[in-house]
Amino acid sequence: MESSEIIGYVDPLISFPGDKPAVKVSCARSTFTSKVFRLRAGSSLPNAPPISHQSIDAIPQQTHQGTPQFSHIGSFARIESWSGPGLDVVQSISMSLWCQPTLPSESGHEQFLFSSLDVEQSVGFECLLDENGCLHLRVGGPSGIQEIRLSTTLIKNQWYHLQFTIEIDPGIVSFKGKSKPRDVGEQSVYLEENHRLAHKAQLASDSPFTIASNSCKHGSSPQPQRPCSFNGKIDGLRVETTSNGTIHTLLDFDFSLDIPTDRIRDSSNGLYGKLINSPSRAVTGYNWDASQSDWTRASYGYGAIHFHDDDLDDAMWDTSFRLELPRDLRSGCYAVFVDDGKSTDWIPFFVKPDPKKSQVPPVALIIPTFTYAAYANEHLFDESRTVHFLAEGRDIDKYSKIMMKRPDLGISLYDSHNDGSGTCYSTVKRAILNMRPDYCMWLFNGPREFAADLWFVDFLEREVGAGGYDVITDHQISECGAELLKRYKVLLSCSHPEYPTFAMLDSYSAFLHGRGHFMYLGGNGYYWVTTHDPGRPHRIEVRRAEAGCRTFGLPPGNWHHSLTGEPGGLWRSRGRPPNCLFGLGSCAMGVGKGAGYGFTTEARSHPRVSRFLRGLQTGEVIGDFGLVQGAASGDEIDRLDYSLGTPRNAVIVATTKLAGGHSDEYMLFNEETLFPMVDITGTTSDKVRSDIVFFETPRGGAVFSVGSINWVGALAWNTFDNNIATITRNVLQDFLAHANANR
Repeated sequence: MESSEIIGYVDPLISFPGDKPAVKVSCARSTFTSKVFRLRAGSSLPNAPPISHQSIDAIPQQTHQGTPQFSHIGSFARIESWSGPGLDVVQSISMSLWCQPTLPSESGHEQFLFSSLDVEQSVGFECLLDENGCLHLRVGGPSGIQEIRLSTTLIKNQWYHLQFTIEIDPGIVSFKGKSKPRDVGEQSVYLEENHRLAHKAQLASDSPFTIASNSCKHGSSPQPQRPCSFNGKIDGLRVETTSNGTIHTLLDFDFSLDIPTDRIRDSSNGLYGKLINSPSRAVTGYNWDASQSDWTRASYGYGAIHFHDDDLDDAMWDTSFRLELPRDLRSGCYAVFVDDGKSTDWIPFFVKPDPKKSQVPPVALIIPTFTYAAYANEHLFDESRTVHFLAEGRDIDKYSKIMMKRPDLGISLYDSHNDGSGTCYSTVKRAILNMRPDYCMWLFNGPREFAADLWFVDFLEREVGAGGYDVITDHQISECGAELLKRYKVLLSCSHPEYPTFAMLDSYSAFLHGRGHFMYLGGNGYYWVTTHDPGRPHRIEVRRAEAGCRTFGLPPGNWHHSLTGEPGGLWRSRGRPPNCLFGLGSCAMGVGKGAGYGFTTEARSHPRVSRFLRGLQTGEVIGDFGLVQGAASGDEIDRLDYSLGTPRNAVIVATTKLAGGHSDEYMLFNEETLFPMVDITGTTSDKVRSDIVFFETPRGGAVFSVGSINWVGALAWNTFDNNIATITRNVLQDFLAHANANR
């Protein structure tokens, strides 16, 4: 379905002052205008701070030529230089592979296993599944393309070994196949058939050899493109020829080699192929037997790649224009506002602090760009998909409607692929429509992630002023580490810092082992193991394993990351629960009305914590209001747990259990429960709660954590004139005062 709304993205997403990032826009009208803004509060909800984006006058408004842009989605492999042109002298050619189709008959398009076919020249060959899952072989010839429909229809999730042989003279195509039993109730099925070609085969082709597709196209198109990628796994692909009775191996791919990369290696002639749109690697192959579940240790069983027709790694849109960022531009959240006269879009990007700047502000706000990448273009509202929520009666905003029209924008790490398998990778080289300042999340009818985090920006502008803080990102911390963080005295998280890498956790640990002060102002933070390759900074990887609040789980044997080899799943399962660093860990979620907090007796008597409560009334409930779910504690929530590593000197400042608690629309995460699974809801479990926690570190640092994604929605209520804003302001001022005193 075609969409005419103007949309776009900035590449790279994160830049330094003075850089010239590319702006890539899809526009169906002849022209559009652009203007750059520094973003602050962007929601128009009642009782929210006014929208207050600031125009960057140093970058003038411009007019540009418009053109529609659509991406070629679907993953495949491409081998540019192979022996295809020399096939005019062979007597026969044989192609063999293992494959496991995962959507053989419901994809709505042809799916190609391999191809060298040049349709215009009528040379080469290719193999595909038609829309019913039936195998076809196409062969070039002097009178056009010859197509052979085999009588074999492949079954979903069944492994097959397939071999196709083309004999030039007498022009025979033979096919042999066998299935691998899926369980003890099955036996192998053997397949064999022969067909005669009407004309002599012409195999010599200058076209690249492609695996899992018949098209080398990868980039922008002015029209929507029909996918052609294979859905499923391919393992052990081999191409051989016979000449004068001698067998020659042209291609022999072992996909277990170079797993962390985007290349595949031919072991016969030293050729390399390139993987397009990041198909899933480090996945089990046809011969995996569960004797080893870690691909880095396995000697066999990991020779497969799982291709999908909705994979996307780089949208590769053409550049519409480039920004020239002023060298004195402050770090922060920015957007290019584009307008074609009929529709508009806010295209976000981030500016990093100038590393050459001699004066560094004391405060840094950490923008969770890995969280934004993980949720990028999630489709859980779409009930036609395998993985979805019941969205009936919920408002779907304009951005979600565009996503439904534009499958070429890709999916999130919360969506399953079209074949039902779980996603492992996400990219920021595309238009991410739920990363917009005015995005309204369908599940809560309010801002979430980026749109909500802009309230923190607005808060800091008011509290410490334009020069009083920097904006840094997950990407920067993962790449630069503790050296970046030690420049600052106080760090503030945003509302949902869910996806840290190992390097990020090490950096936070080093910061807190020094004299750092940290304000964890969100919930469900530091939860999933995430990997990030600085060489491909647009991509992150997450593997949903056997535990955690998740919309799908990957099958056993697929839990180790392909980028690093480290085990995926929860950081808690890896021995690094967030409690150890931040005092809290995620415990529950709910979509109903949230809850406020009641202060503990210990908080009132604690000499330092009592100063956080200045301006608040004794016995006052805080946060029983909010712009999202009606309260400060809601969505995903965290609590203190000494058994999971919360520091023993941590003080519970306040808890939702002292303000009435959460309703039974809130329920424990599965990792929080053991048999028998009873008393797991808000009114029946003491574990379903948000805690506010404070503790000091040995060298004079401190941590303040609030345990809720929706804290920011209460912070911004009534334009920051409320008790949540008061305590947040008090803690920030206290942390700055102590940090300055401990210099």
